[in-house]
Amino acid sequence: MHRLLVAVQLSAILMLAELAAAQTGSRTCILCASSSLKNRWYLTGLAPVSDSIFNSNCDEPQSQTMDACAGPCMTLMFEDPDLGQVNNGLTSVLVVRGCHTTLTNALSDRSASSDGNGATNNFCEMDERYRMADLRGNIVTVKMLVAFCSNSDRCNTRPVSNAFSAATCNQQSQNRLLNNAPLNCYDCRPSEGNNCHESSCNKKYCMKQLVQLDGGYQVMKTCSDVNIFGQDNHCQTYDVLTNPGGVPVKSQLTQCYCKNKQFCNSGTIFTTISSVLVVIAYALLNTH
Repeated sequence: MHRLLVAVQLSAILMLAELAAAQTGSRTCILCASSSLKNRWYLTGLAPVSDSIFNSNCDEPQSQTMDACAGPCMTLMFEDPDLGQVNNGLTSVLVVRGCHTTLTNALSDRSASSDGNGATNNFCEMDERYRMADLRGNIVTVKMLVAFCSNSDRCNTRPVSNAFSAATCNQQSQNRLLNNAPLNCYDCRPSEGNNCHESSCNKKYCMKQLVQLDGGYQVMKTCSDVNIFGQDNHCQTYDVLTNPGGVPVKSQLTQCYCKNKQFCNSGTIFTTISSVLVVIAYALLNTH
């Protein structure tokens, strides 16, 4: 068993080195996040960040902190699941900008393409009905967009004002098929101690979130048209503060995206290149 784990770790390290070598070079990315995400960072599924990046000007990031980056710059936008419609029917949008590798601990393998407006070396995905839990634990649907860019320094300036317009991601492939059949995913609300398999849904990726705290766990499964990791099959685990019932609790979040087989967000480990997380993810994703 020890030899197998060592081999898996060495293989993962080599894959990381190859992907790093394939990056297009270093650049600087705008680094900021909506101030209201400071106590709800778990909503993003991203790695923990410094409190200094949260401010009220991330919507229009003309003079924000810069972050050196060896990979693409990233913009993540989604409607606030806890506010709904405000300001004459408009929805409050939360935004995160930064270096994709730093924010996810992952290396995107997405191919660059035109964004439909003449800009190249960009990739974005949008989900019109992304499912997430609000502070009360209710499942709500929001619009979400993730965009990678590498065409210039500080390229992650996508404005919030037209974040979800019809042409936002018109270069995106909406391939929801696996071997010419719809990709089926398990779909269930957060459930304490239950690795659920009741309902199903169809989108571009399957997703699974597991939160571990106090010796127990909570799992949520669904499907998604966006993937923050920029890899078809990947997991990451972070220590985060979650708010079950509105009370902050330190816990461990594992989030995974996959599309390598039907119902891949079951209890089986997804393929991941993170040597540190292989054993952790295996234990979590095989919990029944």
